[in-house]
Parts: sequence; structure tokens; C-alpha cells
Amino acid sequence: MTTPTTTNKSKPKLIQPPFNPLATTPATSLTSPLPPDLDADILVIGGKDVRNILYTAYAEVGGEHGHGQRESDARRRRKIDITVSHEDKYVVARNVLGLSLVLELDLDGLEVEEDREGDVVMEETGAKEAAGKEKFARIWDIYYTRFLPDPETRNLLASQAEKLCQVSKTMEDWEQGPYGGTIHFVTQKSLDAVRSVWEQYAEAARSAPGTETVGELQSALAEGMRLSLDDYRQKWALGSSAAPLTVLLKDKIRTYVQVAWDYDRNMTNTKMVFPNPTFAAGLLSESDSESESESLGRHRRLAYPSNGVLGYHLALTEAPLTELSPLRIDKDSDDSKDGSDKDPDGNLTALGVAKHQFTQWSLAFRKLAAAKQKRLTIRFAVDGWFPLCQSFLHSPAKKQFDIIDTTDLSSSCHPLSLSSLFWSPFAAGVPDPPGLLGLLVAAKRLLKDRASSTLVMNDRERGSLVDDDVDGHGNMDSNDSRSAQDEASNFANNTTGAFILGLAPVEYWSNASVRATVDECLLAASSLYDEDSEQLQGLDKDKAAVAAAARVKKLEEQGLQIGSRMFRKHSRWLAPGQQHGEKWRKPPVVTVDAKELAEAAWRVYQYMVIDKIGGQMVVHEGQKLVEIPWVDSLWQTFLDFFGMVGGRFDVDMDEFRRVIVEKIGGNSVQEALLKKALEEEVSESTTATKAEVDGCPIFNASFDVTSGILKTITGHLDFVTEEDKHLLADKTVTISLRQSSPWTIDIVLGAGKLVKSLVFPTPVLKEGSKTRIARKSGYIEVIAPAILNPGATTPASVLDGYIFPTVLQAADSSSETSQLVPTPLNAPMVNLDSLPILSISDTSRLSFLGPLASSMYSPRQLRERQAAFGKGLPESCWDSTRLNLKESIHTMINIAAGLQVGQSGLFALCPVSGSRSSSSSSDGRHILILVSAIRLDCSAQSGGGVVIDAAVLPLTHYLLNQKKNNKNTDDDDADLQSFLVLLRTLDCVDLSVTDTELALWKSILPSFAERCRTWSHSPSSCEYVTAGQIPLSLKKGDPVLCTCGTGHFPPDYLSLPLWETAAAPHATRVAISAPYCSPVVEKVVFDPTLARKIAERGLAEALRKKEERCRSCGKGEEELVEERKAKGGETAGTTAEVLRKCARCLKVKYCSAECQRKDWKTHRTECVESEEHHR
Repeated sequence: MTTPTTTNKSKPKLIQPPFNPLATTPATSLTSPLPPDLDADILVIGGKDVRNILYTAYAEVGGEHGHGQRESDARRRRKIDITVSHEDKYVVARNVLGLSLVLELDLDGLEVEEDREGDVVMEETGAKEAAGKEKFARIWDIYYTRFLPDPETRNLLASQAEKLCQVSKTMEDWEQGPYGGTIHFVTQKSLDAVRSVWEQYAEAARSAPGTETVGELQSALAEGMRLSLDDYRQKWALGSSAAPLTVLLKDKIRTYVQVAWDYDRNMTNTKMVFPNPTFAAGLLSESDSESESESLGRHRRLAYPSNGVLGYHLALTEAPLTELSPLRIDKDSDDSKDGSDKDPDGNLTALGVAKHQFTQWSLAFRKLAAAKQKRLTIRFAVDGWFPLCQSFLHSPAKKQFDIIDTTDLSSSCHPLSLSSLFWSPFAAGVPDPPGLLGLLVAAKRLLKDRASSTLVMNDRERGSLVDDDVDGHGNMDSNDSRSAQDEASNFANNTTGAFILGLAPVEYWSNASVRATVDECLLAASSLYDEDSEQLQGLDKDKAAVAAAARVKKLEEQGLQIGSRMFRKHSRWLAPGQQHGEKWRKPPVVTVDAKELAEAAWRVYQYMVIDKIGGQMVVHEGQKLVEIPWVDSLWQTFLDFFGMVGGRFDVDMDEFRRVIVEKIGGNSVQEALLKKALEEEVSESTTATKAEVDGCPIFNASFDVTSGILKTITGHLDFVTEEDKHLLADKTVTISLRQSSPWTIDIVLGAGKLVKSLVFPTPVLKEGSKTRIARKSGYIEVIAPAILNPGATTPASVLDGYIFPTVLQAADSSSETSQLVPTPLNAPMVNLDSLPILSISDTSRLSFLGPLASSMYSPRQLRERQAAFGKGLPESCWDSTRLNLKESIHTMINIAAGLQVGQSGLFALCPVSGSRSSSSSSDGRHILILVSAIRLDCSAQSGGGVVIDAAVLPLTHYLLNQKKNNKNTDDDDADLQSFLVLLRTLDCVDLSVTDTELALWKSILPSFAERCRTWSHSPSSCEYVTAGQIPLSLKKGDPVLCTCGTGHFPPDYLSLPLWETAAAPHATRVAISAPYCSPVVEKVVFDPTLARKIAERGLAEALRKKEERCRSCGKGEEELVEERKAKGGETAGTTAEVLRKCARCLKVKYCSAECQRKDWKTHRTECVESEEHHR
């Protein structure tokens, strides 16, 4: 029998990986997956720079004072422990240097005061403020510029590097030094490695220009920038640094990045500049032998673009902000010493915006680090991700984390690395032979067993992201090479892999994300025009028209291919457990046939590892085996994976091991190692033990032996009490099934007399399930088919209402009596008071909001929407409640921003029958949504879009009856009824909703409230805990949210009469985000008509004209033209006739008489006869 051994292939020529010290994605808060009152243990793998650390501090404590910002009560005691690893010592050394310079500001005489809670309050006015800004400018130059501008900056770098060397001789010296209270090192080896780099910095910074040391650095920088591959530079795209204003800023920022690079590359050939050692030292080649040095080359290349501004939120360069908005720069001020804040026309520059954010985020970092409670700890390790994870896994004191962030890891891949890049919810680029599977296995074991535990990774695209009616089915990308069978197989493999690994990708099952992708789509659409831009110059009108038609045809034939280089969103993975609602529970016991499990696990291993590393099939004695090029890390991953799989299930371990050993043709040594790994996992497992409590359901998983795909889950439930047994034994009692969540099938006896819930370990379908009823033996079994594709039509109704779920988890997972904390699963936390506020006074500057709001619809949903409109169906008759919800949020964004006639921030959800129009039979206003502001969320993980900062006021029966019956009060201002009467006189927009949509709103409101809360839940009186479920109820008139968060608003939140006294005490602050489709489930899309316009005219021209829209339904001119063409042929409909003005006021436009009738109740209050009628 063949035995896999390490292959002895000739070694390829070694290529040094580029020096890549700066990321190109915008900063994000590392703590965003966690509720604000839980301590955070975070592992950042491959962390390039400090942008995420600084922004995390800013999100925790806020920035500038004077804008109503204050650190939330819930966050004031949270402790944050961040471990950052990178295998390049030069990357780690510069990161520690940068943070130490920020901390050093507190040590140089700036006045610092502390409030009673021990938090730092800085007093920086006059000369001290100017000195502080100058020092921040020098820190920016040291950390972000490739050349040091002046001797003072060089002296600052030299003195800081020398100081770091003095306090880093031993771990004990470092811990007792000035930075040891905040910055730590995982090992002495890591400390020694970065100390050697600091010595290089100090020597170079102290050297005079023209010396050999400086000359060597200058040569390294010149060669490193010259070696940057031109084809890579051409492929580089802007990504999401300017989202959601990439449309307006793409050319400006691309030009800035390119000009900055070319300028610095040219400057390397002169002796007039001083190379920055924090960049140049990292380009010097290091090798263990002379032959290796020759093979590697003299210097490393510098990764393009290595520009620090791309790590900041560049949308603020053009975004219109209110005067009191956080992070706003006053264009009339003169804050910049060198004038870099503004261009010659007085407009803000990307550099100026990035510097301002760097200063504010650094102040927050300093404040958090200086707190008496030692709230911030940063640990650094110079190590690759695999050995670091293995050291954590096998250390005596096993370290576990709440969050593992790998978003910087994929872009650090070595060109020759064996990486696992493929489409799936697992998609990420991970270097080293263990690949993605090794990372998932390590994360599964390193993550804490709680609902909020998250693995953050890069997603990849699913091919074309834009559909349209080209092939008759709405598919613009009709030439997609992947067949439906291949796609179904991908989903099946992904679902089976997630189940086997015990990780739950929540955005995969919810098909919902708060992160927008429209910027990537717009950039892709504009690429066709940009490619022709140079050739278009000088063409006459006729030739330009021919070229435009050719681009549109190309778009229709090819679709828009979005590369992973542009797609920089993230997936969220949860630790083991169930995410169905109510209280977070431990995974149930799952039994499985050993051969079926082995086949399924092997299929996953082959799909994720063997196919990626070039493993070859061989035949020996008639048996198909796999010849694997084993290396130590790959073998360790093999043991960890199969050991973990075996340990998760109740299975015959000997048979499982035997089948796996046969697959690899293993020898006795390998079989013994696998047996040991299986035994260790079983001994540590908390899931593969029989239930100790009677009545706890037992589950059995069934896999297809041939394909290894998960087929069904059987849930076995014993009836324990005599009363339940007697009811089950009564043959006159009917037994039925109902599905209450994707994970839950309820067994209903009689007319609801007894309901038993089976909570499955993976989403299942009631349709197609079978039931075994043992009335005498006292048990029921449900055999349910597993959902393999969350985007398929069949399970759509089951998953339709599963959008932004919230569960209860224990604050301390090791204690059964720990306080329960509500936790949103896929709505990242945001500090609303630190987010910039959009100004809506000039709607011409809000053109980006239209595509941003519309992009929440997928191609499938657009087809459903257009089909319903074509049939004339009212929205109450639409099949998808999720689509109805998106319509309401789309309307809310447009009206709140003033993009439609009649701007208003007051909304009410009103259940109706028969139609969603204002004139329909209404059940009254059930929930009020009062918008305070529209804020920009530009972070990579939670943003790329806007957040509606609003107060939600559910008008419950209890609340209304309490006020009606309260006749003893003499204070009219405290009367909620007076406030409601007042709303009738204001422009409150009634959003007519169906009963099912109202229930869906209630299911997502807890998530919107939890993600922005600044308060803590009461351990004893929180209604979520006492009721044991979130939301409290979906019934009309019942409470939805707990009362812990009512009344918690900043000063001057809303300028409404009676707000503070009558309404605010009963309202809760929420952060409403659009539910965008997850690109790992289905294609994401923006208006296909807009895609054609962009390809034809270019991005700027296509978005320049503000499109007229119907006041009632919100449809634009071109959308209406397309609909009429679909009904009446190519010649039907023109932009001149699809919208008609109100005959009285001649201002408002409608697409039909029906839309005009629907809107008359609102419009008649503002319709004034036009003067044109009297001329």
C-alpha cells in the first residue's frame, strides 16, 4: 500500500514576498461583533498596521469633545485585550513604534486630568493645542511617509527608537518600562526581533545625509519601488476606502495615490531627500546564506500602493456634513501647517481628511490606554498564523478569544504560497499549506463558546454581480461558465462543511448584511468606459456613439466581473451553538454512522485542501488513494481536523479512523497519530456525551455515502412526564408539525394543548419531513431534510424572516448563573455618537444615496418586484415579506434624506388590509420611527453605507391605555396622547405594512436597538431575560423591546414639542441599516439601467442628472420606460411622458392616476395652485 510522503520536487527559485506595511481597506472596529458591556479578547492575524486599533479606541470612547459625544455607560468598564501577529518583524516593529509615539504624548508634559471614573480628559488649548497638532503631524510622517521631511522629524524617530531599545533588553525590562502597561510581547523572541529593527531605525535616523547607511536605505527604497510590478499596479483598484462615495472620489483618490507613488519613486534618484527607515529598512534583503541571498535578490520590492490614507474613511472628503458632525473639518479653518488639508481650490484633500482622523483616533487611543482600570492591552507577536495558533492550542493555559480577525491576512499571501482561494462562505485567501481549513479548525478551537464569538474573514465574489433581462430569465451574465449543478454542489459542500466543523456562518443563513457593495459594482460598471477614455478623446459625435453602443453590448454579453481585489467585505462565523432565538444553548448530541461521517469529512478535506495543494489520485491494489505532499503543518492540520470532527459526534471512533486511514493509504505510525488525535478531541469535547437530562432531544445526521453531502437530520424527543405520555398515547389527539424558525420544528399535540420544540443543529425544512410516532413507547422522531442552499426558492419562506436575529447569551459562558446579554448576530455594533452626520440641506450632494439604497435589492428580488408591479399587485399581495420590508426602508431613506418631494423624518408603521396605500383600511399607527440623523458608517466591517439614527416608539396597548386612564396628572406636557395628536399636524409619513411585515419589523428592531446601545440591561428586571425570548412578542399591541433602553438619548436629540417629557421616556434609540443581500448567497446588484448608462456615458455623466421620480411609488423615469417597453415593445414610453405633473401645483409628478390617488391624502396638505394658471 502506498504511503504519502513529502514530495522531492525541485525547489522553485525563491521570491521574497513584498514588504507590505500598509493596508488598503478602511479601518474598522475590532470589537464590533461584541455587545458593549462584554470584555473583548481579540486575535488579529496578519495585522499590517495600527489603523484598526486606533479606530477601535475611537469607537469605544469617541473623539472630539463638544459635539454631544460621551462614552457610553455600557462601554465604560469594558476591557479590551488585542493580540496582533505578523510574520514580518519589520511590520511589527513599526507598529509598536507608532503606538509608542502616540502614548509618549502623555509623557511629554501635556496637561492631563482625570474624571471621577478615572478616564482621561485632555485640556489642549492655545499653544499646547498647536504643539500637540505639530507632534501628531511628525508621528504621521514617521509612520506613513516614505521620506522624512526635516531634521526635527528624524530626531524624533531616532530618540524614540533609542528609547525603545533601552527598555527592551529583556521582557522584564519592557514590562516595567513606560509602555509595558499597554503594549506587551507574546514571547522574548518577538521582542528580540523588533529590537533589532529599532536599532536599525536609530542608526539610520542619526546618520547624516550622504553617508553609507543612508545611501543603502535610499538604494533599497529606489529598487523596491522600481520592482513594483506594473501589471499589479494596473490591476489595483480603489476598493472600499472611499465608500459610500467612491463614485465621486474614485478619480481623485486614484490620481493622488498614483502621483504620490510616482513622485516618491522619482525622488529616490536624488540626494535631496532622507529615506524613512520605517519603510526602507524593511526592503533590505535578509538571508541565512550567500547563495540564498543571490536567489532572493538584493532587495525586497515595496507593495503598491503602500499609502496610509487608504486605511482611513475617505468618504468624508466629499460628504456633506452638518456643522456639529463628528470628524468634520471646517473648510474655513487653517489647521494645516503645510497646507495639505486643502487643494488649490480650497477643497478638502484625502491626505487632510486622513490626518484629521488619525489625530482624533489617536487621542481616543491615548485616552483608553491611560484609564486607571487598565482597559486596553495590546500584545504583539512576530510569528506566522499557523505556529501562533498551534502555540495557543497546545499551551498549558489554553488561550481563547471572542474575535479572530484575518482581514489583513489574505492580501499578505506570498505569490508561491499554497493558498485556498475559492468561492464559498468560507472564502478567504490564507497562506501556508494548511490553507483555510487549518485556520477554520484553529478558530473553532480558539473561539469561546458564546454567540458573539466571531471569525472575520474576506469574502470573494460569485462571478458577475449584475443581472438584467438578456436571456429571458433576468440574467445579464448568461454566459456564466458555471452550471446550475456546479453551483448546487458548491452550496451542498459549503453547508456540509459548516455542519461538520461546527461553525455557523450567520450571514450565509440570513442572507443579510449591513454592508453595502454598490461601490464595487459602480466601479466595475465604469471600468468599461474608463478603458476607452483615452481612445475617446478627439472622436466625433458619430464615432463616440458607436463606441458607446459597443460598450453597452459588451456589458450585456459579459456582465460585470468583480474581482476579489475589489471585493473587501467580510463574513462572520459563530462559535458552536444555535442561533435560532431565545437563549443560546450548547450544541445537542448528534449521532452519525462512522462510514458516512468519514466520507463527508473526507469530501470536505478534499474540497478545501487536497484540490488546492495539487494532491494526485493514485490507484493501488484497485483502491483509489490520494498522494499528498505532506509537510509538518499540513499533517498537523489533517490530525486537528479529523480529530475535531470525530470529537464532535457520537460515532464509532475505530471505524471512523479505519476509513480515513484507508483514504490516505496510511501506515501504522500515521494510524497511531490519528488515533491519539481522536482520543484527545473526545476527552476535551463537551458535545459528544450523552444527555444527562431526560427529555433532551437526540439527533442523528445522515450523509450520502457517495457524495458525502448532508441529507437529513433526525430529531428524537422522549416524552418524560406522565401527563405528556398520557396525552401522546391518546390516539384521538392529533399530531402536527409547524416550523417556527429555520432551526426549529414544533411538534404540536391537539389544538396547541402541548407544544414540544425540536431545535436542530442546522437549518432544516418541515416540507418533505417525515414523522415517526411511538405512542406506546413515548417518543416522536422527525426526519427533516437539511437546507443546503439558503438562496434557493424552496427554503425561501423559511429563511425569509431570518434577517437580523438577536439571542440571549451568558456574559460568562462558564457560569450557569451568569447574567444573560442580548446579542445581535449579524448587525455589528456602532457608536452612533462618533459617526459623521450627513447634511441634507443640499440634496444635490446626496446623489450617492440613490444607488446605495437601491442596491439592497438582489437581481432575484428586482425580478420579483418588477413582476409584481407588472401584474398590478399591491405590495400586501407580494410573496416575500422581506421584499416588503426593503420597500419600506428604501422609502424611509429617500424621504428622510429629502430625495423625494416632502422631506420628513417622522414615520409610522401602519398595518393595512388589501393595499399599502394611505387610503386602505388601516389598523392605526403601531410603531413610530422618529429620525434624528442620517450618519455615515465607513468602516470595512459594519459600513460602506449609511445608518439611520432614530428613536422607535412602539404604541403598545399597555402604553396607550395607561395614558388614557391616567386622569390625575395636571401636566399636559407629560401626556403621550398630546404628543400623538401633535404628530397628526406634522408631516408624518404613514408606511402601510402588512401584518407579516409588521411582525418582521418587530423581529429586527431588537437588533437595531442592541447594536447602538449606550446603556446596560438590568440583571433582575430586563423583560428579555424574564420572558426568555427576543423580541418580547410579535403580536399587535404587545411590547417588542425591553424597557432597559427607554429614555436614553443625548441632549437635543429631536426638536419636537413634547418630545423630551412625553415621548422620549417611552422610546428607544435604534441604528437602522438596509438589509443588503449577502454576496456569499446570491448576486448583489444595483439598477441594471444605471449600469448601461455608466457603460455608455461614464460614471460622472450617468449620475450627474438628478432623475425625476414618481412621488408615490418612487420609480424613476428610466425604470418606468423599461417597464413600458416590456409591456408594449421597444417604442413604448419615453422619459417625457412616463411622469406627469399634478395639474394643480405643477410641481409633484406621478407615473399614473392610481399613484396620484394614493398620495392625495398627503399631497393635498401642500398642494398650492400654480401661478402659471393665472398668466
